[in-house]
Amino acid sequence: MRCSWRKAGWLGLLIAFILGFTGPFEAKEIDVAYNALPFNLPSIVEKSQGFLAQEGYSVKYHSFGAGYAMSEAMAAGRLDLAPVMGATSAIIGAAAGREIKVIGVYSQAPAAFGLAARPDSLTLGDLRGKKIAVPIGTEAHLLLAKILAEEGLTLRDVQLVNLLVPDGVAALQGGQVDAAMVVEPAMSRLSQSGSIIILRDGAGLISGLTLSVTRADMAESAPIEAFKRAHARSLDYLNQNYEQALLLAGSALNLPAEIVDMVAQKYVFSGELTEKHRIELAETIQFLHEEGLIRQRLAVQDLFVD
Repeated sequence: MRCSWRKAGWLGLLIAFILGFTGPFEAKEIDVAYNALPFNLPSIVEKSQGFLAQEGYSVKYHSFGAGYAMSEAMAAGRLDLAPVMGATSAIIGAAAGREIKVIGVYSQAPAAFGLAARPDSLTLGDLRGKKIAVPIGTEAHLLLAKILAEEGLTLRDVQLVNLLVPDGVAALQGGQVDAAMVVEPAMSRLSQSGSIIILRDGAGLISGLTLSVTRADMAESAPIEAFKRAHARSLDYLNQNYEQALLLAGSALNLPAEIVDMVAQKYVFSGELTEKHRIELAETIQFLHEEGLIRQRLAVQDLFVD
């Protein structure tokens, strides 16, 4: 009996010694932005399948209504990672001094953005002087400038109404504006119902690039490497279980299967940053600078980890 107590005592001392060096076990946590809209299929898959949690993390998901809110949350230490952020939002955040870095490409969807009007109300040739709803400082804003340029116009030739896309669509349907920039899946849903017509989408004008962004101090950390592995698993799941992934999207977005299928055809999910993307990012930086939305004209490489 005395021997057993002695062994127990040594065991207790050993445990205390180990804890003294390592401290109590704490679950690893990561704060991640999660927006199913507009059509963030890999994020829907990752959350539903728990791929990041399977990397050993306690994942806290946070929803945001705009890209700038994500970069502000990162600056305040409330958010670690935004798997999907518009390129314009990332540029504006970095130019404003937010310590953020791009860690990968999330998606490309040029045809998922468009300029809408009410049926039989106007054509592309009628845009001069018209009121157009657009969220300033976004890919939709950049696309509108390019659409107008095709028609020999500039942003100064129309009346811009700064509204988020859902509010802009509501203003269009209510007759407060003549046209509005729209994105998927609302674009397909409203077009199919006959509520709007698409005057021009972004095919051939923009790549509709979205990026994965994190806090600069985490850019090469273990949690980000874990996210990259989880994201790769999500892309593999899409390739191997495409129909099931579309069912997940329909449930997350509350959309019928035919709309989900239409929207999905417009998206390419790829983590590869090409030279074409770099050129477009440089053009976007120039656009935002010329529009007075950023004061500091960044170099493209400033967005990425050295």
